[in-house]
Amino acid sequence: MSQQAALQVPKSSEEAAKLDKSMGVKRPSGINWESDFLKKFLVQLLIILFVPPVVAWIPAWIQDGLGSSIGWELAGQSWLPSIILMAAWIMLDISLVRWIMAKMGEFSRFPIPTKSDQVSYEPVQIPVGGGNFLPGMIVRGPSTPATKAPVVIVCHGMGGRKEDFYPIGIPLSFLGFALLFYDSRGHGQTKFGNKWDTAYIIKDFSKVVDFVEARSQEKGDLDSNEIIAWGASMGGGIVLNEAYLDSRVKFIIAICTWADFMLTATRPLKTFMEKVIKAGYEFMGINLNPTKLQNRMVSPIYNSFNRTKGFFDHPIWADINNDYRVMLAHCKDDAVVFYKNFEINREFLKMPKENYVVFDKGNHAFAGNETALVGKMMLWLFMRGY
Repeated sequence: MSQQAALQVPKSSEEAAKLDKSMGVKRPSGINWESDFLKKFLVQLLIILFVPPVVAWIPAWIQDGLGSSIGWELAGQSWLPSIILMAAWIMLDISLVRWIMAKMGEFSRFPIPTKSDQVSYEPVQIPVGGGNFLPGMIVRGPSTPATKAPVVIVCHGMGGRKEDFYPIGIPLSFLGFALLFYDSRGHGQTKFGNKWDTAYIIKDFSKVVDFVEARSQEKGDLDSNEIIAWGASMGGGIVLNEAYLDSRVKFIIAICTWADFMLTATRPLKTFMEKVIKAGYEFMGINLNPTKLQNRMVSPIYNSFNRTKGFFDHPIWADINNDYRVMLAHCKDDAVVFYKNFEINREFLKMPKENYVVFDKGNHAFAGNETALVGKMMLWLFMRGY
């Protein structure tokens, strides 16, 4: 049986539930309370945040219970030392939360509205079947031709939305591209699906390419022969799995993405922030302990890169030179999709240096290296005739 037949993309939540049941897959609903890690992390966090302020009152309670002084007082008031300690700990809690929020800027991208009199926006609806649509936005710059514009399809990360990569993607419109940003199922403004439907999210990409083809035929403003797929994090997983196997996609750019999802999701966590990140994903209901079958569906190294499969499992396009076709980018300190994934992808693709860029710092969002990343992408595309 072909993989296409084995993994029918559901058109509704009801179809998804039926397919999951037939496959014996149990998916979380909302917060992933089935995760032992999440429950343990929340207990530890509650202890850190709330137990010390309570402990600060124990000497005062003991002193009041005994009815005599044990030296726990200031200015003759037994409650004053406890109030001071509790206030100090609350300030530490606030500082911890602010530090976490500041660090999150390195792990995920907070969208900044990108408005300009030289950039136009056209909202679109991308049909995926069953009356469901993915909300999209076509962005054009002053150099984007009115007809036959080359298209960059931009795929956001897990838990993100199409606006996340406006600041990095829109500069490409000044090179003459039309950019198609879209929300994956369960994300952004999409009205169906779940954030954890990763395998289905990947399969939806072919529908986005279908939309570009239909648009090219109907309006002629987009060039379906000049499609570039660009994705970050989960979006990189989309383009290295689905776009990689689609002969309609001319070039692929994958940044900060995985080679083996299980290798990333189940690795030992070394820092407190890595624990915070994992807890955040599981709060969204995302299963970070996939089965082997689930992992095979979303991991390029086992899915699209697996040359041992036959034609009826995957239509491998042997005439495509991926040394020329694919670009990768990663930061060595990426705490979400750690650097080993990049090395696995690069080794499989046997990439020359011109096809990738690595930064020592910048974490998952290329913090501080956004301009350099855009410059590398522009150079790479320029070398391919754009």
